[in-house]
Amino acid sequence: MMTKEQRQMREREEMKKRILEAAALLIAEEGIEKLSIRKIAEKIEYSPGIIYHYFQGKDEIVVRYLQQKYTDMVAGLQSVQRKVEHELPPETLLRQSLEQWIRMTLTTSVEYRNVMLNDTPAVLSYTAVLFKGAGQERKAIGMLCQCLSRFESKAQHMESSIELTAQVMWSAAFGLIMRLIVEKDLPEDQVEALISCYLDSMVSIATREIREPLT
Repeated sequence: MMTKEQRQMREREEMKKRILEAAALLIAEEGIEKLSIRKIAEKIEYSPGIIYHYFQGKDEIVVRYLQQKYTDMVAGLQSVQRKVEHELPPETLLRQSLEQWIRMTLTTSVEYRNVMLNDTPAVLSYTAVLFKGAGQERKAIGMLCQCLSRFESKAQHMESSIELTAQVMWSAAFGLIMRLIVEKDLPEDQVEALISCYLDSMVSIATREIREPLT
C-alpha cells in the first residue's frame, strides 16, 4: 500500500510532468520567446501561482524542456544503433548512424535549433561535446567513438585521436543541419546531394590513417 509521502511524491511528479507537457505544446505552437507562466497556467487550467510550487520560473521550465528534448534525440539514435551495430561493417554503421541523426533532427528542426543553440550552463551540461573527455561523458560522441574504433585504420590509435575525429564529424553534421534548417527552401535533390556528400566525406575520413594529436 502506498504511503502518504509516496502518494504526495507521485502527485507532485505528475503535476510537474503536466506543466512540462503544456510548456512543450506552447513552445511548439509559439516558440520559446513567447512562453510565459500565465500561458502555461491557462493551458493546465490552474492559477499562475501554482506553477511556482513546482518550478522556480519560466527559465527552469525551459531548461528542463531542452534537456528532455536532447535526451530524446540521443535515445532515438541509440535505439537505431543498437539494432544494427553488430550486424553491419563499420563503414555502413557509421553512414547509417550519421544519416539517422541528420534526418531525425531535420524532422524536429525547431526543437533541434532550440536545444543546440542554447548556451545556458544547465543545457550545455547535456549538449557540449567539444571538451576533452566528451567521448566518455556524452552519449552522442561516445557512440561515434565506438563506431570509429571498429575501423582498422583507427584501431591502433589513442582514444584522444578517435575522440577528436568524432568531435569534428559531429560538428560538421551540426553545421550542415543548421544550414539546411535555415535554407529550408532548397530543392530536395540538393538536400540529398549535400547529405550524401557529407556521409561520403565522413566515411573517407574514418577509413584514412590519422596522425596522433600533439602532446
